[in-house]
Formats: sequence, structure tokens, C-alpha cells
Amino acid sequence: MATIAKHESMTLENQQFLSMAIAYLEIGKVAAEAGSKFSSDVDYQNAVAYQLFHAVELFYKLMIKNKTGSVYHIHDLRKLEEEYTNIYPGPNHKVNHPFDFSDYSSCELNPGEDEMYAELISRFKPKYMDQHLRYPTNTRTGGYSFSLDSSVFEEIKNTMIEIYELSS
Repeated sequence: MATIAKHESMTLENQQFLSMAIAYLEIGKVAAEAGSKFSSDVDYQNAVAYQLFHAVELFYKLMIKNKTGSVYHIHDLRKLEEEYTNIYPGPNHKVNHPFDFSDYSSCELNPGEDEMYAELISRFKPKYMDQHLRYPTNTRTGGYSFSLDSSVFEEIKNTMIEIYELSS
């Protein structure tokens, strides 16, 4: 199990970002393993996925703030990831998560998939993924379903700790 070394340069606010990101990952892992009678329900699974989403958001904000001194108060993971990637380019800083649709490609065996994907992205904008995962489906939210194994949370936690320690 990875541990987080505290660095003298870490501010209280940055420690809070890191602690909360790790806590969201650990909460998500426990929920993914819970075996609740609701665990196969898409809304339950999306709530579990939200724990991962929020952890990634907080981690990006932490890392951006560490380098620039400030961070945007947004929940748009794509924008945060773009800024994070500009500051920390390269494979050693990559956080692989299921909310990145940038490398999506359709399968030729599924006629009309490109049009269906374009309609879904237009209607249920990934920019508001935090809303899609936090609230029940209606005319404004929904369109996504995630089912994450508990190991995903542990892998991303270890990745974040490694990246943080590498960058401190």
C-alpha cells in the first residue's frame, strides 16, 4: 500500500485537497465492494462512479494549484485535465479514468453509432458529468452508466499518490 509523504511546502489547503481526493477514492472502493441489493442499479453505480469523478477533479485542482498558485472553481473535468496536462505533460503524470471520451471511436459493426454518440454528447454534455452522476436521470441529466470494479479505485489512488510524490 502506498503512503503519502508530507512535504514541508504543502499548505493546509493543498493537504485538504489531497486528503479529500483519497477519501473519495476509498469511499468509492467500499461502495463498489458493498454487495448492496441496489449495487446492480445504474443510479447506485453512477453514485459510486461520482466518488471517482470527484477524486480526479480534486486531484487535478491540487496539482494545478501546486504549480500555479490558483485553480478555477469549475467541475468541468475536461478543462481541468487540459490545464493539468499542459502543466504536467508526459506519461508519468497521466491519470487514466473512465470519464475521458477524447479517444472514442465507433465500431464499424454498429451502424449509426457515430450519429447516436453525437446525439448523446450533444444532449448529455460531458461538461456536466458531475451532475449526470449525482442526480437521477431526467431531461437534463443522465445518459451515462458506469459500473466500476473496486480495483479501479485502488489503482487510481496509487497512481495519484505516485504522481503527487513525483511532483513534490
